[in-house]
Amino acid sequence: YGDSFGFTQEEVEGLLAYYDLSEQLEEVKKWYDGYLFNDFEIYNPWSILKYVNDRKDHVTEFALPYWSNTSSNSIVREMVGEADEMAKADLETLMAGGTIEKPVHEDITYEDIHKTQDNLWNFLFFTGYLKKTDERFEVDTSYLTMTIPNEEVRFIYRNNIKEWFENKLKNTDLNVLYNAVLNGNCTVFEEQVNNQLAETISYYDYAESYYHGFLCGLLKGCNRYATISNRESGNGRPDIVLAYPSARGPVIILELKVAKRFQELEAGCDAALEQIEQQNYAAYWENEGYTSITKYGICFYKKES
Repeated sequence: YGDSFGFTQEEVEGLLAYYDLSEQLEEVKKWYDGYLFNDFEIYNPWSILKYVNDRKDHVTEFALPYWSNTSSNSIVREMVGEADEMAKADLETLMAGGTIEKPVHEDITYEDIHKTQDNLWNFLFFTGYLKKTDERFEVDTSYLTMTIPNEEVRFIYRNNIKEWFENKLKNTDLNVLYNAVLNGNCTVFEEQVNNQLAETISYYDYAESYYHGFLCGLLKGCNRYATISNRESGNGRPDIVLAYPSARGPVIILELKVAKRFQELEAGCDAALEQIEQQNYAAYWENEGYTSITKYGICFYKKES
């Protein structure tokens, strides 16, 4: 009965063809495929039906995370919230599209879920938040190589990581960081940013968009300052601007870069500062009457800045 738990590849192709959506097969596969029942490749049936219904009725033109709206996803939230350093590293590997190997015990119950970190991985697998890509047996234990099934489930992980990070910041005193960035204390600012990086879970494989969201999250609580992201100024759009409500206060312009190697961090900072000048990012704020304008070029490499 392995093919009875959802739609097979052939059934999805037929369904999409019936509603003139065959061109969307690649997108559908990326978002809703990835489940294996024995040797059968299975698509999430609820999500497929919702997707086809919404597309035929022109509710949306894009794939949406339907599964995340049907349950609390508490098991993912618990994994993220209770993750130790090793679990954080495993989550980052999964979010980057990689695999992890864990022992799996089919006899554990829900009451056992918090006894060990491995039990949480077990439940993520049994409830469809991870899928098996390989298996080996050693002595009396089965070890599964697992990955995130598809983009729909990856969306659930990403949202829970973002929620965890935001809640964590609410309980963190960031005044030292705020004072450092406002007063131009680069050494303390760098130290504070790196401390927070060490505590986070990357969900974009260290792409610039990840660091952009990370830094916006850190700075948005800066008292009385507006955190402005990608607003046009001069000849382009600076990544982040911290602006006092009136021209009597300062403006902080931050441009971000990502290095491919640790040794390239300093060069990345120089390139970011050069971009601020070349694109004349300060022009808008100068026209608004601001006279105190501080410019930061920030470069990231993994958990370092």
